[in-house]
Amino acid sequence: MSKKCFLPVIIGIVICILMTGCLKNEEKDTKKPVSYDSLMQDFKENATESELTCWYTEEADKEWLTDISGLFNKEYGIKVNLIYYDGVSLFEDMNSANQKGNGPDVYICGNDQLEFARNSGLLSVNEYYDDAFWKDHYPEVSKKAVTFKDVQYGYPVYFDTYCLVYDAGLLDSAPASMDDILAFADEYSDTGSTKAILRWDVADPYINTMFLAAYGDIFGENGDDASAFQIYNEKTVETMTYFNSLSEYMWMDKNNISHDIVKDRIKEGTLVLGICKSDILPVLQSQDSYEISYIPSLTDTLSSKPYSTTYIAMVNPYTADESAANMFACYLSMGHPEKQYEGNGKLPVVNEKDDFDKFQSVLYAQYLNSCPVPKVMVFGDYLSESSIMFDNIWDGKDVEEQLSTLQKTMEERIN
Repeated sequence: MSKKCFLPVIIGIVICILMTGCLKNEEKDTKKPVSYDSLMQDFKENATESELTCWYTEEADKEWLTDISGLFNKEYGIKVNLIYYDGVSLFEDMNSANQKGNGPDVYICGNDQLEFARNSGLLSVNEYYDDAFWKDHYPEVSKKAVTFKDVQYGYPVYFDTYCLVYDAGLLDSAPASMDDILAFADEYSDTGSTKAILRWDVADPYINTMFLAAYGDIFGENGDDASAFQIYNEKTVETMTYFNSLSEYMWMDKNNISHDIVKDRIKEGTLVLGICKSDILPVLQSQDSYEISYIPSLTDTLSSKPYSTTYIAMVNPYTADESAANMFACYLSMGHPEKQYEGNGKLPVVNEKDDFDKFQSVLYAQYLNSCPVPKVMVFGDYLSESSIMFDNIWDGKDVEEQLSTLQKTMEERIN
């Protein structure tokens, strides 16, 4: 071919390439944004199975799951078999069930289980939500909770955190700090000796970590870095010294108090203030004198930082129908969030705050300002070891020595 003939061919090829690129860019620019309806429609069109199996680990979820799976069946024609798992080795047992062909298509677990699930090969990426969809429908704390190493997994459904409950008949407003509570205690006189001032489960490291999380590094900013652990510093010494002072100022026997006891005292009206988990909400519905507020800071200069756990609908990678499984998991998260509380007493992660009552609105706001519980496996060691530290400091053992011991012990566990 002569050079004169070859040149037009080259020009033609270049033009075709440029046009193809423009068409692709145009197609990309005109791609429809993700919506719940479009996602569910896509899942439905690709679903092949008429039955799914869902494992759940919280007994309180039974009523809610029965209701929601019934609605799912009516809307999409897919029956969901619910199985309550009450064992101690969820992922090992799930893998065994997978090998026998009877594993779940969907399962529900807390975000603290993400590394366990990943190491067991039982984690599926949520590749269907884009950034805009996350931002429009979910609070940032929930996206952070389901993120492991910069990747989002599963569909966040409901959450658990803790809050401050107070007797509004005795307090005009919620205390902003623990110091305010102590000031109230100095002036409070209960002639009938029926009301305790402040109670929480002081043996629970999940709650007690509010004294450390603001100034310690507990497995990195996103809770997914097992090598990041630093809780022995000047500020944490201050906060744990304050923790010890509370044991001296407000007598509480750590061996004779639990979250259930705190709830019972609120039911009875024999407690002024309590630090309570989310399941206090149904109790408050039957009480006239109590209000709910945020976890207080410690002092004007020392902060506190509560944890939260986000419960996730996960798709088993070994499901026989990925589309149907994702459709049900997404439905659990977004299909009928208004039924979440009435079904299991928990609040939905998706933003339904316009429908929340005054108690639910405050708890949801507390969730928005909480720190997602770490999702690394070694967090279990932290809970065990820190429980010993909290107990010892509550009993008056040297704060610096106890923090140093925990730091060294966790470094050994990590390494």
